[in-house]
Amino acid sequence: MYGVLGEDKSDVAILKVLIRRLADDKSISIKAKGYSGCGEMLKEGGKQLKLFVKLGYNRLIVCYDADNEKPNNCYQEIVKRIIKKSGLTGSKKEIICILIPIQEIEAWILADIEAVTHIFKNWHPKPIFNPESIDNPKEYLEKLSRDAKKRPRYNHATHNEKVAQYLDLEKVIQKCHSFNPLVELVKSDVGNYSPNKKRF
Repeated sequence: MYGVLGEDKSDVAILKVLIRRLADDKSISIKAKGYSGCGEMLKEGGKQLKLFVKLGYNRLIVCYDADNEKPNNCYQEIVKRIIKKSGLTGSKKEIICILIPIQEIEAWILADIEAVTHIFKNWHPKPIFNPESIDNPKEYLEKLSRDAKKRPRYNHATHNEKVAQYLDLEKVIQKCHSFNPLVELVKSDVGNYSPNKKRF
């Protein structure tokens, strides 16, 4: 069973879809908490992780967009302000996975931007070959979606979860290194956190 923390509701919504798709199991139990930004998650996340474990959720995911920070700095911030405060150790009892999307989780959507056609029948964007190199993927995606009247069709809060149902996950794996820890967790029960291990 999975316990998922994210900076906002749309992040945890997309993660729930991706976990179930990677596992090929729609019945997997996932408890998720989306905050109103990274500040709130860093402040409250430790308590929530501890609660997840108390409720029997032993595969734990913390997702924190890198934005313009170095992934290792974000990783260490999560360790210091969430995991250590939770008192969890990343033992066999609980498996902890820290996800640091580069720059934002919307980069994973840009990896298979053609998937938006399933939601927007008249929008046929060209493939993007290096989505993790794009600054502000969320803003870029919404700008890219503008119609003839320059109005954005795409809204991350509404559409991330819907588009995630159609993403070609092999493309996301190939184009987004930051997606791989989630794949490893779901496929092999391997987390990327332990007290003496650095991932980045």
